[in-house]
Amino acid sequence: MFSDKTAGMGEAYSPGSPRSVDHRTQVGADRSRRTRTKLIRGAFRAFASHGVDARMIDLVTREAGVARGTFYNHFRTFEEVFHETAKAVSIEIIRIVDPLVRQQSDPAARVACGVSSVVKLAIAYPTFAQFVVRGGPSAVTAGSLASEIVPGDIEAGISSGRFSISDRKLALDLILGPVLMAFHKVLTEKVSSSYPNLLAQAVLQSLGVSKASAQKFAFRDFGKIEIPSDSIFAKASS
Repeated sequence: MFSDKTAGMGEAYSPGSPRSVDHRTQVGADRSRRTRTKLIRGAFRAFASHGVDARMIDLVTREAGVARGTFYNHFRTFEEVFHETAKAVSIEIIRIVDPLVRQQSDPAARVACGVSSVVKLAIAYPTFAQFVVRGGPSAVTAGSLASEIVPGDIEAGISSGRFSISDRKLALDLILGPVLMAFHKVLTEKVSSSYPNLLAQAVLQSLGVSKASAQKFAFRDFGKIEIPSDSIFAKASS
């Protein structure tokens, strides 16, 4: 009476069974993801410390603790790993900052929250600021942060009449440009605790928000930034 069950178990776990093959495939995929994550984290540290050039592959593999051949199993060029690292940074910013931004219904408050929070993040994690400064605009334009989320808030601000500016691309420049300069500033100077808020206020005013309203939104208490323990920023600082 146990023969069918036993046969079923033997089929399920035998080396050539579909379940065994699926398990090996899953293990291999998990290992590949972990290695790719190590490479991206290594690239993040390497690009932050040394900048972006073709000699970076050896530095990336050294930071990641993997062989050079392993790099080419995941990326073809240093430009590709830089782009993927920039996308990972964009995803991480969204993961950390977006929970605070989504609590704000007014597009001006959303922009102020995003700008001030990202600058505070750069102050707390200099490696993040270094990566953006050394990577330049490409370090912040990869991923959906610059292609979808910020443009979405700009569109909402223009449509609602909160922003008087009508040029969407110029509005994006007026947000991302000051943030890039702010990252350079926090690495080279000691800034006041109100600097992120003052920057957010200036950005809002450049978009056409009145000074009084811009100040009100920029100095709103948006809550505390929470950094997950597995964050690429936290890992780079450990």
